[in-house]
Formats: sequence, structure tokens, C-alpha cells
Amino acid sequence: MGRQEPSREPHEFDDKVVSALGEAFNNVAIHAYRGLVPKSVELEIEASAEGITLRLADTGHAFEPAEEAKRTPAMASLPESHMGLFIMRSCMDKVTYRPGGGDVPNLLTLTKRFTP
Repeated sequence: MGRQEPSREPHEFDDKVVSALGEAFNNVAIHAYRGLVPKSVELEIEASAEGITLRLADTGHAFEPAEEAKRTPAMASLPESHMGLFIMRSCMDKVTYRPGGGDVPNLLTLTKRFTP
């Protein structure tokens, strides 16, 4: 018998992963490298039968996720900034961040399971 694909709404999983990854990359490009000579962003993709994990590593400015989490966007005003982390957390099952320093890059990890 062939491998059975996990049940899910068509494209919902893909759309959420793409949205979160886009926000993550934008945050690195706009915020992490602000005022610096832009360098590379490494992307690692780990796919499994359970879902997908994306890891983005950069050597730009670190940020404090706890401080960002305190900023709940005022959705009624449709803000155009400070929405990235909110969108990532809304789309993914798990979002973790490890600030870097020295030779250790910042590491953002996004995980999405096929089933909730």
C-alpha cells in the first residue's frame, strides 16, 4: 500500500507555513540587519511524517521575543508594523528564538504539525 497523506484542509497548511516563513525572513531583512551590511540568512528545512520545521539563522541584531510578545497588535487599526511575530505564532504550532552572539548566529525555529 502507498503512503497515505495526512488529512488537512487543502492548502491551509502550506499557506500558514509560507506566511510564517515570509514574515520571519522579512524580520531578518528589515530588523536584524538594520544599520549593518546585510549578510546571509541560512534556511534549514526538516520535513517529517508529523509536519515541518524551519530554522532561520542570521548574524544580525538579536531581539528579545518576550518584549515583542508584550506588543499585542491593535487589530482594529490594521497596523503595518510589529505584526511579524504575531503572524508567525498564529500560523505555526511552535515558534522559538535563540539570540546569538560572537560566532553563534541568531536562530529562529518554526514548527508546524500536519494535525493540531
